[in-house]
Amino acid sequence: MTSSSHEPYVSELRHIVTVAGLNYEIWWALKSDQTRPQFIDVLNRYPIYFQTAIHAHFVALLVNLYKLYETRKDTYNIPRFLNILQGEAALGSSVLASLDRQYRDVKPLWVKVNILRNKVFGHHSAAHSVEDAFREAAVTPNELRDLVSKTKSLLNELTQNLDRSTHAFNLGSGGEVVEVLEALQRAKRAP
Repeated sequence: MTSSSHEPYVSELRHIVTVAGLNYEIWWALKSDQTRPQFIDVLNRYPIYFQTAIHAHFVALLVNLYKLYETRKDTYNIPRFLNILQGEAALGSSVLASLDRQYRDVKPLWVKVNILRNKVFGHHSAAHSVEDAFREAAVTPNELRDLVSKTKSLLNELTQNLDRSTHAFNLGSGGEVVEVLEALQRAKRAP
């Protein structure tokens, strides 16, 4: 696999983590104790919409985080890409060791995502209640944020050493959510 043949992996993995990050920001802007109290009247005015939006963005976050670290051989995922790069000796052993350490560091976080994806959202386990699955996963919002952030760092170290490129990952959605909520709040007050 040449550098140009690595491009589909790089491009797809960057896209997946970007989508995960955007969904995290939207979900957390709507769910967080830091923003939710300011807009509770707006959220309560459109409860079905906002409850559905919170759920949809959480599920989209989990599905995309799951895709990044699943181990199937027929999908774009980080473990497969690392195996390909190792098999080709496309990166030095110290770089591969660093990437492997980062992967091992985030794997416990991904396992929590895996539990929720496989027992609640991708499938609904007949053997476990939703509450049981969430209790088993014991994942926090900060851990989800960290998994997104650490994945971006891992990908940037990988591509910096592969082809001297990095990605800014500078798209953000949390601020826009707050702007929408503020506009809805102002619209309620307008005569």
